[in-house]
Amino acid sequence: MLKRAALQVLKIQLLIGTLSIAIWWWVSGVAAGLAALVGLAISAAMTAYVAIRWSLSESNNQPRALLGGFYRAQMMKLLLGTGLIFIGVYVFREQAFALVSTLALTLSAYGFALLSDID
Repeated sequence: MLKRAALQVLKIQLLIGTLSIAIWWWVSGVAAGLAALVGLAISAAMTAYVAIRWSLSESNNQPRALLGGFYRAQMMKLLLGTGLIFIGVYVFREQAFALVSTLALTLSAYGFALLSDID
């Protein structure tokens, strides 16, 4: 189920991110489109990290162990995301809004995936 849910989130993120990249490219040029692409890449990397980390955990399917593995994966995701966002905003100073807005929009994919039937 985790693999399918992660793939569902990644598909929605790619759809939202592609639309955002196209809009930023059309409205503000190539540099803004590239910044939006980096925002999508950060969002997808965070999703993929949690999915891979959690699915590779050697927990014994005990609720406490599963929850602990999930919390550790989420904490590392936040640290990874924070570092990548700082680097991305530093590199794309002039187009930081394109990067951050695309990142925020693609993170809404979690909500869309929760609303859909992923069991």
